[in-house]
Amino acid sequence: MSGTVSIENDEVVLEIHGVDEILSIKRSMHIPLKNIISVSTEDVSWGVFKTIKVAGADLPGHYKDGRFYVPHEGLVFFEMHHPDKCITINIDHERYKKVIFEVEDKESAAIMIKNAISSEQLTHSSDESVPKMDEK
Repeated sequence: MSGTVSIENDEVVLEIHGVDEILSIKRSMHIPLKNIISVSTEDVSWGVFKTIKVAGADLPGHYKDGRFYVPHEGLVFFEMHHPDKCITINIDHERYKKVIFEVEDKESAAIMIKNAISSEQLTHSSDESVPKMDEK
């Protein structure tokens, strides 16, 4: 089952639905925009990830939900039934190094996140470039 993506208060919110809440042991994730390195819509392959399950459930070729340790990458969160419908969010300064998340329209979800990141960066760069007036 696909999840939903939204932007709220400078965070990407990933909502998990249905039985996936139970399988992944999670209902939602909040990722600060400032900690997102990149977002990809490249298809994910079942065979690429040699993982160690930390918490969650998986049946290779059918679903992978929850927290998994990926050697040489770190902790990765999966919400995946159809790898061709997943976005991959690479993260810094968070528990997970990567989130692989299934959505109905991965192109739209990725564009929404990328636009929010751009807006966040513009907001912070314009805040820093405004000269401060000296108090007298």
